[in-house]
Amino acid sequence: MNQQENQIQYILTGSVPSSNLKYLLHRLKGLCDQAAVNENCFEDHEAVYIMKGSSSSTTSSVSFCIRRSLIHSHAPHQLRYLGSVEGMDKNRAASMRTCIEVNTSDNVTSFLENMGFQFEYETILRGYLFRRGPMKITVSRIHKIPEKGIFTNALPMTDSYLVDLTLNTLVQQDSLCEDMKTFAENLKPLVALDKLEVKR
Repeated sequence: MNQQENQIQYILTGSVPSSNLKYLLHRLKGLCDQAAVNENCFEDHEAVYIMKGSSSSTTSSVSFCIRRSLIHSHAPHQLRYLGSVEGMDKNRAASMRTCIEVNTSDNVTSFLENMGFQFEYETILRGYLFRRGPMKITVSRIHKIPEKGIFTNALPMTDSYLVDLTLNTLVQQDSLCEDMKTFAENLKPLVALDKLEVKR
């Protein structure tokens, strides 16, 4: 595994119906850093592994995502941990959580299973990636996989596309959220990006 430092991730999220997808992509191409059209597309497989708390009196669990590109087969797998969203600070324009991402070899699945993690579910994400400075914008449709490991039967879970606006930083810098908010305003009324809901 390649070591990577813990990061703070700021995020705004929303969804757009497929009927408005082409208009959103057109706007993003105008707002974001220039890139070749084929570099914007991605198709990733994501598997989630979970380890439940050992105490019978708690329902706490830890989960990791293993993500790999189905387009670029030689790209490294990515092991990702996302922490819980921190309290809804009214003065912060975006949600905040811990984010750890590490590039790994393709035997990371065996590594997690040997540690006691169990397979939970898998999905395929197909969509588009854009960048604006330190911000990353993904527009993707999530596909469920009815039979484990067989991707040809993948089915869209909804007719809408998930839109995520994220910004990663090594230290907490809430002022960066204002840049995200400004960028999100430019995407209205096609998509309204908002904070993540805090689970209670």
